[in-house]
Amino acid sequence: MFARRMAFAILTATMLATVVAAPVMGRDPMTRPIGTTVERPLTAAERAASERRIAEADANLRAMADSGQELLPLACVTPQSTSAPLSTTARLSTTAPVSTTAPADPRLAGCAPPQGFLSMEARDQQFGHYCGPAVGQVVANYAWNMAPGANKYTQALIAGWMGTDANGQTNATSLEIGLERSTANAPRRPAGWDWVVTDLRDRDGDRASGDELHGYIRSNISVARMPMAIPVKPHDRFSQFFLPSWPRAVNSVGHWIGIYGWLGLWNGGDTARAYYTDSSRDEGGATGKFWLPTRHLAALIGEHTGRFVW
Repeated sequence: MFARRMAFAILTATMLATVVAAPVMGRDPMTRPIGTTVERPLTAAERAASERRIAEADANLRAMADSGQELLPLACVTPQSTSAPLSTTARLSTTAPVSTTAPADPRLAGCAPPQGFLSMEARDQQFGHYCGPAVGQVVANYAWNMAPGANKYTQALIAGWMGTDANGQTNATSLEIGLERSTANAPRRPAGWDWVVTDLRDRDGDRASGDELHGYIRSNISVARMPMAIPVKPHDRFSQFFLPSWPRAVNSVGHWIGIYGWLGLWNGGDTARAYYTDSSRDEGGATGKFWLPTRHLAALIGEHTGRFVW
């Protein structure tokens, strides 16, 4: 009898453990709330460097506004009835940069939307956790003005600088260190340039951060002529936004992309675009050049770590 009771108790405990443990073991990791990925707080020196970069960007944007760039789209001259209308084409595909036709009439040159692009090439990441080193390779190739198809450094070397293999991933402060090493003394790196980590935030109280992000991108690309590195959840099924290079929802701890261009001015909607390189052909995404509305990109940053490197 005692043996039967013990066997029954063990069986009951086993069944209860199975019932209790099964939901835990089978829980989808994506059921955790959006935005729970946490990096260490920035040090006082890192925050100061970030604030200096933001101040530089604000000054650059003021200079761009004073130059009349933001009024260029309004400078179009209405053609006479006997003139051929201006044709400004912009491919709707998110897989290529915008293409604008050059108008024959020089008076219509201002009809092209404001934009800025850098000559960057995408690189496929060599391992599933190498999105950071792949972005580092793309940025280094640009900074060193490498020939098409050539690489300045291997992803393995950059991964060592970023601590990617040791940590199994690349956080923002480690990626910043890797960018410092991989672009040191590069001909396209501006004198006195310092890579910094910045927390994206709503600085003007309009309950959005897309306007700030678009301004930072415009400053970096068009004035400093340097790319940016941005971490996001590429396609979280609980988010209304996703990277066009990741058409299917995935379970991801995060993914790095490189920003190389922008198009349009911020108006609160989806006309302002950010252009990026991706490296994820074998990880569920795609490798190449893509774009998405900057408003969407800002939301993706906010749903992940909330920070970027520029």
